[in-house]
Amino acid sequence: MVSPKDLVLITGATGHVGSWTLVQLLREGYRVRAAVRSQAKAAAVRARPQIQALNPGRRLSFVIVPDITAPGAYDNAVEGATHIIHIASPLASGGNGVPLNQHDAHFIQPAVRGTISLLEAANLGGTVRRVVITSSFIALVPMDELTGTRKRDPSRPVSPNDRIPFAPGPYESEFAAYAASKVAALHHAEAWMERERPPFDVVHLHPGFVLGRNDTATTAGQAMQGTNSVVLALLLGKRFGPYAGATVHASDVARAHVSALDPTVLGNQSYILSQSARWNDAIAIAKREFPEAIKTKLLVTGGSVKTTPLPIDASLTEETFGFKFASYEDQVINVVEHFLELRLRKTGVQMVSSSAPTKRRVVVNVSAIAC
Repeated sequence: MVSPKDLVLITGATGHVGSWTLVQLLREGYRVRAAVRSQAKAAAVRARPQIQALNPGRRLSFVIVPDITAPGAYDNAVEGATHIIHIASPLASGGNGVPLNQHDAHFIQPAVRGTISLLEAANLGGTVRRVVITSSFIALVPMDELTGTRKRDPSRPVSPNDRIPFAPGPYESEFAAYAASKVAALHHAEAWMERERPPFDVVHLHPGFVLGRNDTATTAGQAMQGTNSVVLALLLGKRFGPYAGATVHASDVARAHVSALDPTVLGNQSYILSQSARWNDAIAIAKREFPEAIKTKLLVTGGSVKTTPLPIDASLTEETFGFKFASYEDQVINVVEHFLELRLRKTGVQMVSSSAPTKRRVVVNVSAIAC
């Protein structure tokens, strides 16, 4: 039960997972302090329709942390906080915009320093009872298994207790550097907890590819960013991969972050937030659920994303948090609905339901669409 004295500090609230988690916190009645990089970002978060609809008032406040790698970056931010949800971490862009010689500075160091700085601040503050850290599924799986270079033994599913060694750079891609940053942050956090023995515990959450409506995106181009881009690029005809077949709905990730604040959830433990999926199943889902978008070429069926199959054991998560993960179909529908909504917004076209309750029909004025 939420106490009026509980105050949750959240980092990363300007991002995809963070925005879902912030809404979930406010819905469940928590007082929330969001650490953001600037006043402009604070204003943007408060102005989101999803936040405005909740009318949080004084339950939502902000603290400015311009550089998460700076010494003592979070010292003021944690004042009076009882819980922390740490989501902020550098993300891969999906390309190779970060030069190879800057991977360590861009990915590894911010991930490690930001995490340790937050733990140190929590220890100094003296009021924090639990820290929830967003790690990643890829922190548990060797890179060659993620890419399919080496096949994982099907009888040995990925487990929340798996750990892999940190591999220093240089890295061949942004994705490899991002994966290494998650491994490094997990190793450093666990080593710090073992060494310092603070009065709080830590829960590490390991989501796979997070799919779901991204309300920080206000254009179709912005919707193409992040992990949603894998599904959307596939349905726009791109052929690429391989990507690990491990996905999770953003709503499940948010629920798990908030549920992890409950003291009945075992601390100093990792939990996997993912289920197995085949990326190309999105094509059949789109044909079934968005037939008009396929007919009018807003979506196409010629794309392909090679899936690296990985066995996953998320039973501890389901037992602990008491819910089943939303299906890959639900994830795809949520992503595509939002993309089409944004794609058609400037034309005045609306997406409406067809007579069949499981179908999504797009009413399209073809002459108004620049495909």
